[in-house]
Amino acid sequence: MKDSCGSALVLCPFKDSGCKHRCPKVGLSRHVEESMKVHLSMMCSLVSRQRLEILDLRREVEELSVSHDGILIWKIADYSRKLQEAKTRNNFEFFSPPFYTHKYGYKLQVSTFLNGNGSGEGTHLSIYIRVLPGEYDNLLEWPFSYKVTFSLLDQSDPSLSKPQHITETFNPDPTWKNFQKPPSTRNSLDESMLGFGYPKFVSHEEIKKRNYIRDNSVFLKASIEIPQKIIA
Repeated sequence: MKDSCGSALVLCPFKDSGCKHRCPKVGLSRHVEESMKVHLSMMCSLVSRQRLEILDLRREVEELSVSHDGILIWKIADYSRKLQEAKTRNNFEFFSPPFYTHKYGYKLQVSTFLNGNGSGEGTHLSIYIRVLPGEYDNLLEWPFSYKVTFSLLDQSDPSLSKPQHITETFNPDPTWKNFQKPPSTRNSLDESMLGFGYPKFVSHEEIKKRNYIRDNSVFLKASIEIPQKIIA
């Protein structure tokens, strides 16, 4: 009888969007019709809140999935196609997943120009590293000052021959703006912050040797040397 009684009080069907209106069932249609603009505004606000919640969840998932040991091993699959794409698109940059130097440490990201950048354009693979805004930046010392090592990994079978990785190491220059504390608004696609690295990391001729390319994939490695006392 309650379901069929026109005088029974019912809630607005937009209650989940924030409408708190209650009225007899017989008057519900009128309320919905007269409050269309209000309900639309409520729905828009709800969608905006849900969008922010989804972004927060994505950020939390990303933080859980990234490395926290100061080592990134980045597989670039489908290398030949991506190299051709880089040749046809000027200054085309690929970005690695972000990683942390250690638990509660600095958040970093590697990028590469497969067809080179700057002095290496058209002849070399270029590689760079940048500091991203991290969850723990207010607890860290700035500027970032720890030794960085890049490697192109030799995928040769170690039981047949000793792998000959191509490696470069540098100590960050504390005056370089990329190693200062990053603003919280900066993201991984901020082209104004190229990062620091090597425009001539490895030539296109050298990368064809041995097994730097295997199964149409290359592996780039970045490792950060953090003193044990910092990690502890």
